[in-house]
Amino acid sequence: MRLALVGAARGNDPVTTDEQGRRRIDLLTRWQLYALSASAPLVMVLVVVGSGGTNRLSGRQTAALLALVIAQTGACLMVLRAGVDRRVGGERPVRPPLVAACSLTLLGVLVSVAFADDTSPLTFGPAAGGSAILFCTALTAAVSPLLRPIRLAVCVAVPAALLYVVQSVTQDTVAWAMNYALAVGAAAAICGATLWMLDVLWQMHAARGVEARLAVAEERLRFSRDLHDVLGRNLALIAIDSELAEKLVLRGQDGSDELLARIRQTARDSMRELHDVVGAYRSTDLTTEIAGARSVLQAAGIETRVVGDGGDLPQDAQTTLGWVVREATTNILRHSDATAVTFDLAVDQEDTVLTIGNDGAHAAGKGGTGLVGLRERLAARGGDVVVSAEGGPSAHGTFVLVARLPVGT
Repeated sequence: MRLALVGAARGNDPVTTDEQGRRRIDLLTRWQLYALSASAPLVMVLVVVGSGGTNRLSGRQTAALLALVIAQTGACLMVLRAGVDRRVGGERPVRPPLVAACSLTLLGVLVSVAFADDTSPLTFGPAAGGSAILFCTALTAAVSPLLRPIRLAVCVAVPAALLYVVQSVTQDTVAWAMNYALAVGAAAAICGATLWMLDVLWQMHAARGVEARLAVAEERLRFSRDLHDVLGRNLALIAIDSELAEKLVLRGQDGSDELLARIRQTARDSMRELHDVVGAYRSTDLTTEIAGARSVLQAAGIETRVVGDGGDLPQDAQTTLGWVVREATTNILRHSDATAVTFDLAVDQEDTVLTIGNDGAHAAGKGGTGLVGLRERLAARGGDVVVSAEGGPSAHGTFVLVARLPVGT
């Protein structure tokens, strides 16, 4: 019962169903090529039996040609199978069956010409000439997976041109040159088109694999970016409150209980937000984020000023700008000795602009993954992030972050 349920689940899985469909199409297309190559003995029978009059072959001649074409068909099938496998990176040996197929083709053509009633002007006969062309057609179909289209076309055109020249010199008609070009060219075209379909199928499958890997990588990047944004500020607050509580305990002063309670609450909030990120259910409210940032910064002794209200903004815009507030607050706590921070939100007819500035900036660095993540978030919604810093090692400079989002995003 359990195996049946697992089988049913796999049958309904889109990835499994797609892979099964690809394999079926691949197998069907391969067997079309194999069937075309394996039909050579049947075509030989039709050619020999269909020819009549004085050009009709004897029973021994017919048996000899059938034995040769059967042996050549076996070698051609092995060449065809190895060639198709090699197109997808297989290592099936192709040289031994290719040598055998070429040798049997040459022998079959020579035997067919020897059985013709009149070979001096290359008139042949329906049975002998048709048999010779059939051997060449079978070999061309077998080697088509091993040759590029241009080389395959040359292999068809050169013998046809030589036969055309010889026939045009020795007699007025060029019937067998035309028959050769039509028969062998048709086989090459059919095999080439079928192999092209197989190539497209394999390329689509490879592209889907690349797409799946890119989707996984993008999701990992999103997840790591969200963890950085969610936990960065809270961990910075826990570190600051822990240091203050430690100093109060060492000095024997009151107030450590409140700090410990706030650390505990921050840790619980971090666990909840982490759960929301993992579950992909988290949405950020800009007003709440600015209020939280003000609370954190004031707890660290930083004067905070807020200008503007983003409560009327669309939820997507609030979520995006909320991440900006989180990242900026984290960077201020970690990478500056700020004493004053300003959050300035301005909304006009075209853009929503959030400007965050602080003093106490250190020397400008190369920037971390946080700002890169912010740029990616805003770029996905048609916005951008611009930062400017002025200051040195003495931490008396300023740092300004400007986030812009188009109205309506």
